[in-house]
Amino acid sequence: MAAPTATAEAPTAGRLARPRFDRTRASGWLLLLPALAALAVLFVLPLSNVFVDSVTEPEAGLGNYASLFTDGYTLRVLGRTLLVAFVVSAAGLLLAYPYAYAMTLVGPMMRAVLVTIVLIPFWTSMMARNFAWMVLMQDEGLIQRMISPFGLGDVTLLGTTLAVGISMTQVLLPFLVLPMYSAMDQIDRRLLSAAQSLGAPRGRAFRRIYLPLSMPGIVAGVSLVFVLALGFYVTPALLGSTRNAMIAQVINVRTKELLDFGGAGAMGVLLLVVTLLVLGVSRRLAGQRASAVAPGYQPARSSGKGGQPGELRPWLKGYTALVAILLAAPTLVVIPMSFSSGTTFKFPPDGWSLRWYERLFTSPEWTAAIFNSIQAGLFTALLATLLGTTAALGLMRLAPRWRGALNGLLLSPLIVPHILVALVVFAAFLQWGLNGTLFGIILAHTAMAIPFVVIAVTARLQGMDSRLPGVAASLGASPFSAFRRVTFPLLLPGILSGAVLAFVTSLDEVVIALFLQAPGAITLPVQMFNSVTVQIDPTISAASSLIVVLVSVPILLAQVIGARRGKGR
Repeated sequence: MAAPTATAEAPTAGRLARPRFDRTRASGWLLLLPALAALAVLFVLPLSNVFVDSVTEPEAGLGNYASLFTDGYTLRVLGRTLLVAFVVSAAGLLLAYPYAYAMTLVGPMMRAVLVTIVLIPFWTSMMARNFAWMVLMQDEGLIQRMISPFGLGDVTLLGTTLAVGISMTQVLLPFLVLPMYSAMDQIDRRLLSAAQSLGAPRGRAFRRIYLPLSMPGIVAGVSLVFVLALGFYVTPALLGSTRNAMIAQVINVRTKELLDFGGAGAMGVLLLVVTLLVLGVSRRLAGQRASAVAPGYQPARSSGKGGQPGELRPWLKGYTALVAILLAAPTLVVIPMSFSSGTTFKFPPDGWSLRWYERLFTSPEWTAAIFNSIQAGLFTALLATLLGTTAALGLMRLAPRWRGALNGLLLSPLIVPHILVALVVFAAFLQWGLNGTLFGIILAHTAMAIPFVVIAVTARLQGMDSRLPGVAASLGASPFSAFRRVTFPLLLPGILSGAVLAFVTSLDEVVIALFLQAPGAITLPVQMFNSVTVQIDPTISAASSLIVVLVSVPILLAQVIGARRGKGR
């Protein structure tokens, strides 16, 4: 009697399970719909319009693309941009790899210091870092005075491609160090000891074992820096010149000054194609390298046996110290500059005063810029957190065959070069009447910030036990109660991380805000940019130093506290 009963009940269970399966998938699509709609309106549709303009303006055809390869000037600019991006990536790799390797060898406290040195420029405003380099490289500046004893005092740096490359290397260096350190920290150092015990010299063991295992981090960091360098606008605009223009500067001129949306769109599409090719090749290389790592092993701590620091050779100590100085020193230059009594950017200052801090908090244009930035950052964080969190929850409820494509669509604003995003937004908002409004800046920043929230919340979801909501439901909790009591508290750290990333992204974003600026819609980064390019206003030094301090102190405290807790455990 038992067997027939079990057989009869099995189909019933299957019939009951299917509607629940369908409801889960349907709820996933409903949760995804707001974020997908926002990105479709604010990013995908404007991007397609730019492509259409590139083949229809000023007349239908491929004339804009043909001119890219026939006018001579565009190819030179593109070649210069690719060369600078390649040199910056290669120079950054040479600087970042030993530094990241040293981070895996030192003890907890020193590792906290090295990580802090990387994170401070990573989180500090890009305008502050570029302003610091402009002060250092100006005529009769500190760098020119330092090289004068070697007979190179008359060398002009500011306005050259060399200055752009040096600044971009320092600005992008954290994007190389962090992926490399993440990959190296997972390598089992006992493999090196095993190779040396079998007779391999130290250098050969490193070259044959450690270097291939760290290659995914190298590929990820180099490809990220190369793609970011292709769309860089602020650094070339501040430290370069029109004679040595990069492609982002040319796109800006064609869009804002000439209103040549067809030619600018063609250049943007070409830049996007190059970016996608680079990402495709890097992903293939990273996949091949990652397949060489044996699955399932549990690596020992990188610091060595028993958690003690590994051996750090003298040359590596010196090299690490030099890279640390390169990372930190240019950013710290703005602090003494903010106390200058002069009206120029001379460093070191001739006199000391608090006049620029007073102007920062009393001048109408600076206070309005600060208020606009905070307001835009808060609204961006709110909108992006709501849209990104629901999208991440929706992704986890879909079938695996849909997740990859939809996740790529949600992260697409990060893949497209930043200057092309600015062009896309400017062209669309010009038609919609949103140019020159703070609301337009908030919408554009929201589209840029959604991917950061999706990444943070998805990472938290993947580390959460998916059975917990089911257990709560089996104990009588409603779906809403299970989410409020179980899922939401577990997701809260990821949600807060995404909100912070969204706020910082909006607070530091300058290129899109430059395209959309108007007298009533100027953010703090735009005001800082204008204080250098439009007028000489040393108030930028006070704003930059305030940003550096507000970023540095929390990061340093968090790293020290974390290191002490880790040492105590």
